[in-house]
Amino acid sequence: MNISETESIKNFDWKFAIKLYVIMEVSELDFHSVFGLLHAGSAPGLSSEDLASRISSCVQTVTNTDDTCLSLSLIESVISRLAAHSFTADAAVYYQDVIRRLFTERNLMAKLVSLLSCQDKLVSHFSAKCMSVYVIKELGIAGLSSCMWTDACAAVLERSVSGCELDSCLWSVTAVIKGVLKADMGQNKRALDSSITHLYRNLLPLSTKDPHSTDMKCVCKSMSEFIELLEALNAARLRHGLSSSAQRLSFTLCSSLLHVIRTDVEYVVKKRVLLLLKKSVLRRAGDDWALGDVRSASGEDLSLTEDLLSMADTVLQEVNAGWLKEVPVKAQASFFGGNCDVDGTMKKDDVILRAVSLILLKSLEIKMKSLGQQGSAGEIEAQQYLTELMLFLQRHVSLDSHRCCWVSALFAEQDDDMMEATNTLMALYLYQKRSCSDSGVCVWGFNPHCLFILLLRSLSFDHSVLLDFLISSETCFLEYFVRYLKLLWQDWTGLCRSSQHIEDGGGDAKRGSDLSIPASSAAAAVPCGESATGNQVETALVSRLVDYGSSDESEEADAVDCGASVMLVEESLLGKVLACLMDLRTAVSRLYNRGLFPYNPSSLLKLLNGVESQRNRLR
Repeated sequence: MNISETESIKNFDWKFAIKLYVIMEVSELDFHSVFGLLHAGSAPGLSSEDLASRISSCVQTVTNTDDTCLSLSLIESVISRLAAHSFTADAAVYYQDVIRRLFTERNLMAKLVSLLSCQDKLVSHFSAKCMSVYVIKELGIAGLSSCMWTDACAAVLERSVSGCELDSCLWSVTAVIKGVLKADMGQNKRALDSSITHLYRNLLPLSTKDPHSTDMKCVCKSMSEFIELLEALNAARLRHGLSSSAQRLSFTLCSSLLHVIRTDVEYVVKKRVLLLLKKSVLRRAGDDWALGDVRSASGEDLSLTEDLLSMADTVLQEVNAGWLKEVPVKAQASFFGGNCDVDGTMKKDDVILRAVSLILLKSLEIKMKSLGQQGSAGEIEAQQYLTELMLFLQRHVSLDSHRCCWVSALFAEQDDDMMEATNTLMALYLYQKRSCSDSGVCVWGFNPHCLFILLLRSLSFDHSVLLDFLISSETCFLEYFVRYLKLLWQDWTGLCRSSQHIEDGGGDAKRGSDLSIPASSAAAAVPCGESATGNQVETALVSRLVDYGSSDESEEADAVDCGASVMLVEESLLGKVLACLMDLRTAVSRLYNRGLFPYNPSSLLKLLNGVESQRNRLR
């Protein structure tokens, strides 16, 4: 060894080398170990300064994507677990110091903002997640969001350039809104209002003029993220009231969302648009995110009714312009059960069919309610729109010969949607009944008696299912049920007609049959939906059930025939409906008397008692 080599060895900083070696070893080994300690609720052996330094070095220089993503994921986990109070007292102090050093001393937020534009989608997404949890934490502590985050998001939204940066930015803003709602921190800020509005006008088609000419295939991911953001804004509005003009966009500029259906974006984007419109018109935005209860009607912002009416008007205008003909309905996605019916035919996407149906039905109801409140002389032809809906459904699925079957067939897998559809059709029926005759309501598929009978039949006349609906707050069944029972008091003969019509073959689920209503001899005598006196209907019903003997038969034979008539009435479709209602009344009374029913059902029991008196007449 020569002199120069010896001098080099003496001058070498061995302490620094050993420290560097330890750092390298820990970086290889301990991010995974730190995760293990993190989930155990404890802290690692190295100091908070060292851990912050190693995390920062991995984030500052993106040389290894895996290490960078691991570091970002570690930051997110630390902040999330601090917010959830998942650490011991000592560990909490340790990790709080790590986060303080990262975001205060090492200005990590600036680096995270720059990583939004990283071409590696994973790095961009993980940086967005880190920013979001930190912003939510700051909002919870100080009530203020990071100015750097707000300014960066505003700039990205203003540029409206589809890509990784915009997608991650949209995801981050949506995540912050969801976090604020879950933590119930109050109203959202207006800081990004104008930027979101700007993006809305740039990303979505605003004109009906040849929307197909717009090449939108490259913006599908950005549109999906933006649709999620719009739902988050609507959810915030429902829970905390209106706080920004951006929360009105999906209502006041609803036409842009409807025009997306005509563009060349991917099918999944069109599907998400329809689901957003459905949730908006049903006031159910954010229901899947466990965000808490929606504000009561008395506490909602005053402009919501106006905005819903604006949306309804736009939907009805588009339907008149042939919008339904352009809605795509592909084959249902294939899961473990396959996507074919028993007969081998391909199932259509029921999610799309249900969404379109509810968007149109609720728009009709909102418009009719508005006309009724204003005392307007103008009327809306519900039958015209329902005919369009039936034609739309007929293009994609086989409908039963009795059109009222469409609700129980289409919504069988979604209780909440089925109740919304049935309740809305009830409102439409009551509206048109005031303005014209109720004859022919089965032709348009909204005879309330048929719908109720078919609903019970789809539930196998099981009163316990109705009891679950009454107790649960997840559907609008209680509102619908009370409304129907009140109608039944006024129109008992309608139930008798409908049960007779369905029993005569007007409600069999015959797939592939035409849409005309068959007129069998019995149904033709008292057609479903036509007016008739109570005596006519009940006489027709009883004469079908019982063949009384001649007048010279013995009294004993008459007694046997009367017993048989009661049995036949009980076994008829009408008898099953009434028996189900009486079993329900008994179950509700029993639970209420034991103090186990969640609310006072006195009014409901009174209506059910009225049904029993009608039942006794038939017996």
